[in-house]
Amino acid sequence: MIEMDQRSKIAILGYGVEGKALLKYLVHHQYDDITVCDKKVKLEEKMPDGVSVRLGPQYLDDLTDFNVLFRSPGVRYLEPRVQAAKAAGVEVTSGTAFFLDQTLCPVIGVTGTKGKGTTCTLIFEMLKLANLDAHLGGNIGKPAIGFLDKVKGDSVTVLELSSFQLQDLENSPKYAVILNTTTDHLDYHADRDEYLQAKESLLAHQKKDSLAVLNKDYDYVEHYEPLLKGAGKYVSVEGKVEALKDDLKASGAYVADNEIFYSRDGKEEKICDVSDVALVGSHNLENILPAIVIAKEFDVETRHIKRVIKEFEGLPHRLELVEEVKGVRYYNDSFSTTAETSMAAVDSFDEPTVLIAGGSDKGLDYSQWALKILTKPSLHTVILIGSTAEQMDQAIIDADKKLGEAEGSPTKVILRQDLEEAILEAFALAEEGGVVVMSPAAASLDQFENYKERGKMFRLAVGKLK
Repeated sequence: MIEMDQRSKIAILGYGVEGKALLKYLVHHQYDDITVCDKKVKLEEKMPDGVSVRLGPQYLDDLTDFNVLFRSPGVRYLEPRVQAAKAAGVEVTSGTAFFLDQTLCPVIGVTGTKGKGTTCTLIFEMLKLANLDAHLGGNIGKPAIGFLDKVKGDSVTVLELSSFQLQDLENSPKYAVILNTTTDHLDYHADRDEYLQAKESLLAHQKKDSLAVLNKDYDYVEHYEPLLKGAGKYVSVEGKVEALKDDLKASGAYVADNEIFYSRDGKEEKICDVSDVALVGSHNLENILPAIVIAKEFDVETRHIKRVIKEFEGLPHRLELVEEVKGVRYYNDSFSTTAETSMAAVDSFDEPTVLIAGGSDKGLDYSQWALKILTKPSLHTVILIGSTAEQMDQAIIDADKKLGEAEGSPTKVILRQDLEEAILEAFALAEEGGVVVMSPAAASLDQFENYKERGKMFRLAVGKLK
């Protein structure tokens, strides 16, 4: 628990979405010695009276001037200047950590490499249908600090938590969901081990009455299961859930014979058929199953759970159907910034497919992605853009050699300058009845401000094709 009062000298490190929400909260609660520190030389917003600024490349210098540092997700926890301040006795926290310390309501924390936003939203919608006072925030929607004053003891908060937000937590949510955990953000974390360790904070400070939901289809179970302080429940898309501890009865959710089941204390209940799922892509079953487990913990009726599953079609920029033009459907999957999510997008379609991929480099390995590109029968063309284009092209060439196809792969690979050129090329090559999907497998920062701007540009460009 951070020791802080209205007289503390407070620094907000990074003035993005969370930093702005933090400042609003602190000013409202009459903390009157606040400094905003940001690498931007000039901030667009005028600061409230009494709030100081430190701007520019040296914005993280002299942090020992403060009593408390609120670190925004974009500022690395292991940044040497932040760690030096901590070693000198400065309190280091974040908006997320402060929320978890202060709130009295149960919190459901969801993390994983991908699928966090979809899982959180599914849980949130299920809780709402059950007339619970549910709040959704974290890495999706509003920063949690923005609604701290609104939640009550009988409220429920669902938080999407990235590795950036988890790394320095000293208080874990009562309910934890860990989705697929592969490798991501190696432009931020030193290596895979640091990335996985950051995720551990979701479990590390739970108590005996806590619950963690893990996917038994992934090897990560062996890494995270020994950290469980309370109950563990499991999900699987590959068959019936079996207890992974001898003292636990089978409990969780699973897919079998194209049906979705929930199991508790040895009793099974069918939730719905896989064909009822509105979300595109079989990978979304990995998001639906944990949502079912959490909803059942809050006694949400099956009819409410099934309704959400049948009606929820997904979040913007996640395999979002944008338009059908001359018999071709165009999908915006701009949120896909890893090889794994792009592979899942490719696997979602059996129609003739054109894939648009590429963006800014996050230090990812594209070897498995390239194999998927070459072995998915329906994928006939890949159009690569961005700073990763040549790297991804080389990965495809290397994968082609490994497959031993002397005459080369039938998959056509084309490099283009930008997204607009790629969409025009896709329009020319797409087959009627087929799909064009932009699933970049890379970040957007080489050509766009963020993935949302990239997705918006895709929508606009596709609109011009009509």
